[in-house]
Amino acid sequence: MARSREPKKRTSRLLYAIPIVALVLIAAVYAASVAPLSSSPPAMDFTAKLLIAQANTNGTWQRYYAPSLPVGVAGGIWDTHQYDSYGVNSHYPIYLDDPIHACPPQAACLFHIKSNVVHQYTLGDFLALLGYPNVGQNDTLGLKASGGFEWQLCVGPTGHAVPNFQWGAMVLQPDMDITLLYYNTSTLGCA
Repeated sequence: MARSREPKKRTSRLLYAIPIVALVLIAAVYAASVAPLSSSPPAMDFTAKLLIAQANTNGTWQRYYAPSLPVGVAGGIWDTHQYDSYGVNSHYPIYLDDPIHACPPQAACLFHIKSNVVHQYTLGDFLALLGYPNVGQNDTLGLKASGGFEWQLCVGPTGHAVPNFQWGAMVLQPDMDITLLYYNTSTLGCA
């Protein structure tokens, strides 16, 4: 009789162990799915600033432009997918967070370059993301040169910026101050 009771004990222990093991496995799978993935740091991670301004005829008054939505972020403006696989945290490798915070009134927008590969991203790459793949002194952001006005690309802090003629080919660098200025060519422009 002792033999007949022993299999029942093993069977009852097994019946209790199966749900406990199942719960432990489910808890482990859940914990793994919600825990942040350990990942290596991005290969590139820096910020730069972009100011888009339109001057009046004598060069004193300026109108400033900023996107109305985030750029290169889910739910925002994302007009090209050329470098999607290079991005980090579901962002495009060049992105601008919510413009309410990233673009103070009458000031440059702070945008990010965060990439899992080293690549020479350009101003043209960022503007293509905004929906403007072609830029230059005669047409930028869909505004064409007209009546003595044209676009000028300026690099450097306000008051010390210098013209740059690379336009879309200009490689983005850390802490770069970029201004796209639609100005009257009879005034100083960048200076």
